[in-house]
Amino acid sequence: MTAQKTLVLFLYLLLVYLPNQLISVDPCVFDLHAKGIIDLTGVGRVDGTPAWKNVKPVKDDQHLYSYNPCRPFTQSACINVAACQTYATDEKLAYSLGTQNSLQWTVAPGKDLPTLHYTTGERTLVVSLHCLSAGGKNKLVVHGLNPTTKLYEMTLSSKCACWDGCKGGHSGNSSNGLSGGTIFIIILLVAAVIYFIAFISFNKFKRQASGVDILPHRTFWVSLPGYSLGGVKFIVHKITGKETNYTPVP
Repeated sequence: MTAQKTLVLFLYLLLVYLPNQLISVDPCVFDLHAKGIIDLTGVGRVDGTPAWKNVKPVKDDQHLYSYNPCRPFTQSACINVAACQTYATDEKLAYSLGTQNSLQWTVAPGKDLPTLHYTTGERTLVVSLHCLSAGGKNKLVVHGLNPTTKLYEMTLSSKCACWDGCKGGHSGNSSNGLSGGTIFIIILLVAAVIYFIAFISFNKFKRQASGVDILPHRTFWVSLPGYSLGGVKFIVHKITGKETNYTPVP
């Protein structure tokens, strides 16, 4: 694999894959050290019932939806779920839209707030967050099934959906561990430091190099700005579907 192809792959990993790995194992709290904490502990009910029950979607689909952030609830055939879909004419016909244990918090590129992804069987629920100013009333908008993505969608508006909007309500059984994305970045930085120290030491003491010649793979690093620009253009063109005159290094 050429140096330019390697760099393109690396940039793709950082721009596309890494943001999706910012996942919290806590259904109540999402901690993104660079921005703050989103704590939904105070939004969900704790008595086993949903904070929002039998909500009609924006576009009527003959179903009603119930949702409770943070903690599970039970409604009809939906047992210990995060969200439930029922027929409007018969609440006994109910389907789970995901459990609290299935929750994944993800931050997509270009988005400020995370989204909550719940899964169960063949159904996936995506809850988008909307930050309300202090004093605003918590609100849930149900969009129902997206015919294009085949995902069930909701929007939760709350002061607690803001970064550091409701700090201090952290549940006792939550995890304070580092997210997968944070661990990946730490490993990447440590590997980079080891790489430079090892090669600089080898070039200086073994090869008796001096000046810029002690840098590892000096030719590559000198060409890095050009490679970076070419790699970013290549990724943008791939995403937008535009043609590109990108050519690999021979």
